[in-house]
Amino acid sequence: MRTYSFGTETVPVALAGDLLVGSVHDGKHYRIMLARLDGEEIIETRFLAGENDWEGHSGVKLDDGYLIGGAVEGIATPDGGEGWKAYLARLDENLNVLWELKLDVRSNGAVHSILPAGDGIIIADETGRPGNRGFFVGKVSPEGELLWLKDFGSWDDILFTVLLPSGNGLKLIGSVKDRRWEVRAFDFDENGELRGEEALAEGIALTACLWNGELVLAGYRGENFWLRIGKRDVELGKGSATSLLPLKNKLLVGGELEGNAVVVEISEGREPKVRKLWENGWVEVLGEGIVAGVTEDWEMVIARLSS
Repeated sequence: MRTYSFGTETVPVALAGDLLVGSVHDGKHYRIMLARLDGEEIIETRFLAGENDWEGHSGVKLDDGYLIGGAVEGIATPDGGEGWKAYLARLDENLNVLWELKLDVRSNGAVHSILPAGDGIIIADETGRPGNRGFFVGKVSPEGELLWLKDFGSWDDILFTVLLPSGNGLKLIGSVKDRRWEVRAFDFDENGELRGEEALAEGIALTACLWNGELVLAGYRGENFWLRIGKRDVELGKGSATSLLPLKNKLLVGGELEGNAVVVEISEGREPKVRKLWENGWVEVLGEGIVAGVTEDWEMVIARLSS
Protein backbone atom coordinates (compact mmCIF):
# COMPACT_ATOMS: atom_id res chain seq x y z
CA MET A 1 0.00 0.00 0.00
CA ARG A 2 1.37 3.39 -1.05
CA THR A 3 0.23 6.92 -0.15
CA TYR A 4 0.70 9.90 -2.49
CA SER A 5 0.00 13.61 -2.24
CA PHE A 6 0.47 16.18 -5.02
CA GLY A 7 -1.25 19.09 -3.24
CA THR A 8 -3.86 19.84 -0.60
CA GLU A 9 -6.16 17.26 -2.27
CA THR A 10 -5.23 14.28 -4.45
CA VAL A 11 -8.27 12.32 -5.63
CA PRO A 12 -8.29 9.40 -8.12
CA VAL A 13 -11.58 8.77 -9.95
CA ALA A 14 -11.01 6.44 -12.91
CA LEU A 15 -8.61 3.81 -14.24
CA ALA A 16 -7.88 3.50 -17.97
CA GLY A 17 -5.60 0.48 -18.30
CA ASP A 18 -2.42 1.55 -16.50
CA LEU A 19 -3.46 5.23 -16.29
CA LEU A 20 -5.08 6.63 -13.17
CA VAL A 21 -7.18 9.75 -13.82
CA GLY A 22 -8.18 12.22 -11.13
CA SER A 23 -7.81 15.71 -9.74
CA VAL A 24 -5.27 17.58 -7.62
CA HIS A 25 -5.80 20.84 -5.74
CA ASP A 26 -2.56 22.81 -5.57
CA GLY A 27 -3.78 25.30 -2.95
CA LYS A 28 -5.27 27.62 -5.54
CA HIS A 29 -6.82 25.63 -8.38
CA TYR A 30 -7.73 22.08 -9.38
CA ARG A 31 -5.70 20.34 -12.10
CA ILE A 32 -6.36 17.11 -13.98
CA MET A 33 -4.05 14.36 -12.71
CA LEU A 34 -2.72 11.63 -15.02
CA ALA A 35 -0.67 8.99 -13.17
CA ARG A 36 0.77 5.95 -14.93
CA LEU A 37 0.96 2.90 -12.67
CA ASP A 38 3.17 -0.12 -12.31
CA GLY A 39 1.30 -2.06 -9.63
CA GLU A 40 0.83 0.33 -6.72
CA GLU A 41 3.77 2.51 -7.78
CA ILE A 42 3.33 5.70 -9.81
CA ILE A 43 6.05 5.78 -12.47
CA GLU A 44 4.96 8.88 -14.41
CA THR A 45 2.70 11.87 -13.82
CA ARG A 46 1.24 14.58 -16.03
CA PHE A 47 -1.04 17.44 -15.02
CA LEU A 48 -3.42 19.33 -17.30
CA ALA A 49 -4.52 22.83 -16.32
CA GLY A 50 -5.53 26.20 -17.71
CA GLU A 51 -8.01 28.92 -16.89
CA ASN A 52 -9.75 28.47 -13.49
CA ASP A 53 -10.25 24.86 -12.28
CA TRP A 54 -9.75 21.62 -14.24
CA GLU A 55 -10.97 18.21 -12.99
CA GLY A 56 -10.53 14.69 -14.35
CA HIS A 57 -13.58 12.40 -14.15
CA SER A 58 -13.20 9.49 -16.59
CA GLY A 59 -10.81 7.58 -18.84
CA VAL A 60 -10.67 4.81 -21.45
CA LYS A 61 -7.62 2.87 -22.69
CA LEU A 62 -7.28 2.61 -26.47
CA ASP A 63 -4.92 0.44 -28.50
CA ASP A 64 -2.65 3.43 -29.14
CA GLY A 65 -3.40 5.84 -26.32
CA TYR A 66 -6.19 7.09 -24.10
CA LEU A 67 -9.39 9.12 -23.95
CA ILE A 68 -9.96 11.21 -20.84
CA GLY A 69 -13.02 13.16 -19.76
CA GLY A 70 -13.63 15.84 -17.17
CA ALA A 71 -14.70 19.41 -16.52
CA VAL A 72 -12.58 22.48 -17.23
CA GLU A 73 -12.45 26.26 -16.94
CA GLY A 74 -15.04 26.32 -14.15
CA ILE A 75 -15.05 27.47 -10.55
CA ALA A 76 -15.34 24.74 -7.91
CA THR A 77 -17.86 25.40 -5.11
CA PRO A 78 -19.39 23.20 -2.38
CA ASP A 79 -22.58 22.70 -4.47
CA GLY A 80 -20.74 21.49 -7.57
CA GLY A 81 -19.39 24.69 -9.06
CA GLU A 82 -20.31 26.89 -11.99
CA GLY A 83 -19.11 27.72 -15.46
CA TRP A 84 -17.71 24.23 -16.14
CA LYS A 85 -17.16 23.11 -19.73
CA ALA A 86 -17.50 19.42 -20.53
CA TYR A 87 -14.05 18.17 -21.56
CA LEU A 88 -12.85 15.30 -23.75
CA ALA A 89 -9.23 14.77 -24.81
CA ARG A 90 -7.37 12.21 -26.89
CA LEU A 91 -3.87 11.32 -25.61
CA ASP A 92 -1.11 9.34 -27.25
CA GLU A 93 0.79 6.62 -25.40
CA ASN A 94 3.22 9.23 -24.01
CA LEU A 95 0.30 11.22 -22.51
CA ASN A 96 0.62 14.04 -25.04
CA VAL A 97 -2.69 15.72 -25.93
CA LEU A 98 -3.52 15.05 -29.60
CA TRP A 99 -6.79 16.99 -29.53
CA GLU A 100 -9.22 18.32 -26.95
CA LEU A 101 -12.86 19.34 -27.01
CA LYS A 102 -14.53 21.81 -24.63
CA LEU A 103 -18.33 22.02 -24.67
CA ASP A 104 -20.58 24.60 -23.04
CA VAL A 105 -23.64 22.55 -22.08
CA ARG A 106 -26.17 24.67 -20.19
CA SER A 107 -23.19 26.63 -18.78
CA ASN A 108 -22.21 23.77 -16.48
CA GLY A 109 -21.13 20.35 -17.76
CA ALA A 110 -18.59 17.54 -17.45
CA VAL A 111 -17.80 14.12 -18.95
CA HIS A 112 -18.14 11.22 -16.52
CA SER A 113 -18.81 8.49 -19.13
CA ILE A 114 -16.94 7.71 -22.35
CA LEU A 115 -18.02 4.90 -24.70
CA PRO A 116 -15.97 4.24 -27.87
CA ALA A 117 -18.57 3.42 -30.53
CA GLY A 118 -16.72 2.27 -33.65
CA ASP A 119 -17.38 5.32 -35.82
CA GLY A 120 -17.22 7.74 -32.89
CA ILE A 121 -17.14 8.36 -29.15
CA ILE A 122 -20.26 8.65 -26.97
CA ILE A 123 -20.05 10.97 -23.94
CA ALA A 124 -22.56 11.74 -21.18
CA ASP A 125 -23.00 13.48 -17.84
CA GLU A 126 -25.16 15.90 -15.87
CA THR A 127 -25.48 19.61 -16.53
CA GLY A 128 -27.09 22.81 -15.23
CA ARG A 129 -27.35 24.39 -11.81
CA PRO A 130 -29.55 23.60 -8.75
CA GLY A 131 -33.20 24.17 -9.67
CA ASN A 132 -32.54 23.44 -13.36
CA ARG A 133 -30.44 20.28 -13.56
CA GLY A 134 -30.45 17.90 -16.51
CA PHE A 135 -28.48 15.24 -18.35
CA PHE A 136 -26.81 15.20 -21.75
CA VAL A 137 -25.52 12.61 -24.18
CA GLY A 138 -23.41 13.38 -27.24
CA LYS A 139 -21.33 11.86 -30.01
CA VAL A 140 -17.82 12.96 -31.03
CA SER A 141 -15.87 11.91 -34.13
CA PRO A 142 -12.52 10.08 -33.77
CA GLU A 143 -10.89 13.40 -34.74
CA GLY A 144 -12.56 15.34 -31.92
CA GLU A 145 -15.48 16.98 -33.78
CA LEU A 146 -18.86 17.16 -32.05
CA LEU A 147 -21.38 15.27 -34.21
CA TRP A 148 -24.50 15.72 -32.07
CA LEU A 149 -25.53 16.50 -28.51
CA LYS A 150 -28.85 16.02 -26.69
CA ASP A 151 -29.54 17.96 -23.48
CA PHE A 152 -32.70 17.02 -21.59
CA GLY A 153 -34.59 17.35 -18.32
CA SER A 154 -35.10 19.97 -15.63
CA TRP A 155 -35.05 18.84 -12.00
CA ASP A 156 -34.20 20.45 -8.67
CA ASP A 157 -31.23 18.14 -8.27
CA ILE A 158 -29.71 15.13 -10.04
CA LEU A 159 -26.63 12.92 -9.95
CA PHE A 160 -25.30 11.25 -13.09
CA THR A 161 -24.46 7.56 -12.65
CA VAL A 162 -23.25 5.94 -15.88
CA LEU A 163 -23.87 5.43 -19.59
CA LEU A 164 -24.15 1.81 -20.73
CA PRO A 165 -24.59 0.19 -24.15
CA SER A 166 -28.08 -1.27 -24.55
CA GLY A 167 -28.96 -3.39 -27.59
CA ASN A 168 -28.81 -1.05 -30.59
CA GLY A 169 -28.82 2.02 -28.38
CA LEU A 170 -27.74 3.55 -25.09
CA LYS A 171 -28.96 3.52 -21.48
CA LEU A 172 -28.22 6.55 -19.31
CA ILE A 173 -28.68 5.94 -15.59
CA GLY A 174 -28.95 8.77 -13.10
CA SER A 175 -30.52 9.75 -9.80
CA VAL A 176 -33.24 12.42 -9.80
CA LYS A 177 -34.68 14.35 -6.89
CA ASP A 178 -38.42 15.04 -7.13
CA ARG A 179 -39.38 15.27 -3.44
CA ARG A 180 -37.28 12.12 -2.90
CA TRP A 181 -34.24 10.58 -4.57
CA GLU A 182 -34.97 7.98 -7.23
CA VAL A 183 -32.72 6.15 -9.70
CA ARG A 184 -33.98 6.26 -13.28
CA ALA A 185 -32.91 4.79 -16.63
CA PHE A 186 -33.27 6.71 -19.89
CA ASP A 187 -33.10 4.72 -23.13
CA PHE A 188 -31.79 6.32 -26.33
CA ASP A 189 -31.37 5.13 -29.88
CA GLU A 190 -27.95 5.32 -31.58
CA ASN A 191 -28.67 8.89 -32.69
CA GLY A 192 -29.44 10.16 -29.20
CA GLU A 193 -33.24 10.23 -29.51
CA LEU A 194 -35.00 9.39 -26.23
CA ARG A 195 -37.03 6.16 -26.54
CA GLY A 196 -38.24 5.73 -22.98
CA GLU A 197 -37.71 6.25 -19.27
CA GLU A 198 -37.98 3.86 -16.32
CA ALA A 199 -37.88 4.25 -12.54
CA LEU A 200 -35.47 1.67 -11.09
CA ALA A 201 -35.26 2.19 -7.32
CA GLU A 202 -35.34 4.64 -4.46
CA GLY A 203 -31.91 5.88 -3.43
CA ILE A 204 -28.82 7.41 -5.04
CA ALA A 205 -26.67 5.38 -7.42
CA LEU A 206 -23.06 6.58 -7.69
CA THR A 207 -22.12 3.92 -10.23
CA ALA A 208 -23.63 0.97 -12.10
CA CYS A 209 -22.60 -1.96 -14.28
CA LEU A 210 -23.83 -5.19 -15.86
CA TRP A 211 -22.91 -8.44 -14.09
CA ASN A 212 -24.01 -11.89 -15.26
CA GLY A 213 -26.83 -10.35 -17.27
CA GLU A 214 -28.18 -8.22 -14.41
CA LEU A 215 -28.02 -4.48 -13.86
CA VAL A 216 -26.16 -3.55 -10.67
CA LEU A 217 -26.68 -0.17 -8.97
CA ALA A 218 -24.27 0.96 -6.24
CA GLY A 219 -24.51 3.98 -3.96
CA TYR A 220 -26.42 4.76 -0.81
CA ARG A 221 -29.97 4.70 0.49
CA GLY A 222 -30.50 7.05 3.40
CA GLU A 223 -27.20 6.70 5.27
CA ASN A 224 -26.58 3.09 4.27
CA PHE A 225 -24.14 1.43 1.86
CA TRP A 226 -26.54 0.15 -0.79
CA LEU A 227 -26.55 -2.17 -3.80
CA ARG A 228 -29.32 -3.36 -6.06
CA ILE A 229 -28.44 -6.49 -8.03
CA GLY A 230 -31.27 -7.15 -10.44
CA LYS A 231 -34.28 -6.88 -8.12
CA ARG A 232 -32.36 -7.73 -4.93
CA ASP A 233 -31.31 -5.00 -2.46
CA VAL A 234 -28.21 -5.29 -0.27
CA GLU A 235 -27.61 -2.81 2.57
CA LEU A 236 -24.52 -3.07 4.78
CA GLY A 237 -24.56 -0.25 7.31
CA LYS A 238 -23.59 3.41 7.33
CA GLY A 239 -21.57 4.37 4.27
CA SER A 240 -21.73 4.35 0.47
CA ALA A 241 -20.69 2.18 -2.46
CA THR A 242 -18.59 4.15 -4.96
CA SER A 243 -17.03 1.70 -7.45
CA LEU A 244 -17.73 -1.65 -9.12
CA LEU A 245 -15.65 -4.36 -10.75
CA PRO A 246 -17.70 -7.18 -12.32
CA LEU A 247 -15.79 -10.46 -12.61
CA LYS A 248 -17.01 -13.79 -13.94
CA ASN A 249 -17.79 -15.47 -10.61
CA LYS A 250 -17.96 -12.49 -8.28
CA LEU A 251 -18.64 -8.78 -8.03
CA LEU A 252 -16.27 -6.43 -6.21
CA VAL A 253 -17.69 -3.25 -4.70
CA GLY A 254 -15.51 -0.46 -3.33
CA GLY A 255 -16.55 2.32 -1.02
CA GLU A 256 -16.74 3.48 2.57
CA LEU A 257 -18.34 1.55 5.41
CA GLU A 258 -18.48 2.78 9.01
CA GLY A 259 -15.72 5.30 8.22
CA ASN A 260 -13.29 2.83 6.63
CA ALA A 261 -12.21 2.14 3.05
CA VAL A 262 -13.56 -1.28 2.06
CA VAL A 263 -13.99 -3.72 -0.79
CA VAL A 264 -17.05 -5.95 -0.59
CA GLU A 265 -17.07 -9.26 -2.44
CA ILE A 266 -20.44 -10.49 -3.70
CA SER A 267 -20.82 -14.10 -4.83
CA GLU A 268 -23.99 -15.97 -5.74
CA GLY A 269 -25.43 -17.84 -2.77
CA ARG A 270 -23.01 -16.36 -0.21
CA GLU A 271 -23.13 -13.56 2.30
CA PRO A 272 -21.22 -10.43 1.29
CA LYS A 273 -17.58 -10.54 2.37
CA VAL A 274 -16.22 -7.20 3.62
CA ARG A 275 -12.50 -6.45 3.40
CA LYS A 276 -11.28 -3.40 5.32
CA LEU A 277 -8.32 -1.78 3.55
CA TRP A 278 -7.49 1.38 5.53
CA GLU A 279 -9.07 3.48 8.24
CA ASN A 280 -10.73 6.88 7.76
CA GLY A 281 -11.13 6.93 4.01
CA TRP A 282 -12.86 5.36 1.04
CA VAL A 283 -12.24 3.53 -2.23
CA GLU A 284 -12.80 5.45 -5.47
CA VAL A 285 -11.38 3.10 -8.12
CA LEU A 286 -11.28 -0.66 -8.62
CA GLY A 287 -9.16 -2.39 -11.25
CA GLU A 288 -7.74 -5.85 -11.91
CA GLY A 289 -5.64 -6.45 -8.80
CA ILE A 290 -5.48 -2.76 -7.84
CA VAL A 291 -7.53 -0.34 -5.76
CA ALA A 292 -7.21 3.43 -5.33
CA GLY A 293 -8.90 5.85 -2.99
CA VAL A 294 -8.37 8.62 -0.47
CA THR A 295 -7.89 9.24 3.23
CA GLU A 296 -9.88 11.73 5.28
CA ASP A 297 -6.91 14.11 4.80
CA TRP A 298 -7.37 13.90 1.00
CA GLU A 299 -4.22 11.90 0.35
CA MET A 300 -4.35 9.25 -2.35
CA VAL A 301 -3.88 5.58 -1.46
CA ILE A 302 -3.00 2.90 -4.01
CA ALA A 303 -2.97 -0.74 -2.94
CA ARG A 304 -2.71 -4.17 -4.49
CA LEU A 305 -5.89 -6.21 -4.23
CA SER A 306 -5.30 -9.92 -3.78
CA SER A 307 -7.86 -12.40 -5.07
